[in-house]
Amino acid sequence: MFTTKNYMNTFLTSLDNHTEVLTNKLKEIQTYQFSPTIDLIDFVVFMDQSTFSIRMFSMDRDNNEVFKEEGSPLFAGSEEIISDVECSHISDKQLDDFYSFYEQNEEELVPKEEKAIAEWFQNCWKDVGFDTLELPSYFVFHDAFQSFDLTAWKWMEEEEKWS
Repeated sequence: MFTTKNYMNTFLTSLDNHTEVLTNKLKEIQTYQFSPTIDLIDFVVFMDQSTFSIRMFSMDRDNNEVFKEEGSPLFAGSEEIISDVECSHISDKQLDDFYSFYEQNEEELVPKEEKAIAEWFQNCWKDVGFDTLELPSYFVFHDAFQSFDLTAWKWMEEEEKWS
């Protein structure tokens, strides 16, 4: 019933359907005045088998989140960028079959999903023209060992961004 090819086509269509939401949010972020206590911005993807979300975190060089000072007009903290993006549109009757399919094909699907999300985010970032953000910015999957440097435009070991 399910195939990896059909699943990935549905997954890519879902990304395309959310492009406008993501680009509008990135355009909004361009207008933020960031606190000078922020050293970098992390865009973190949180995934499960059926949805994903991206959250922006303002961080210091010690890998600690920087929080907004009370009364300050400057941005600090974290913010949902896009939430609960459905990766597949499965009816309730198909859920058990889908989860079985996914578990059997997880080793193939997860890298393809991550590659698709990363490329989608990077393309939206480019389309918005995020050259004006003066803070180093990174794209990363939660608990991953690599981050994508949105300034140098390359993947790097997670620890490198903290040095």
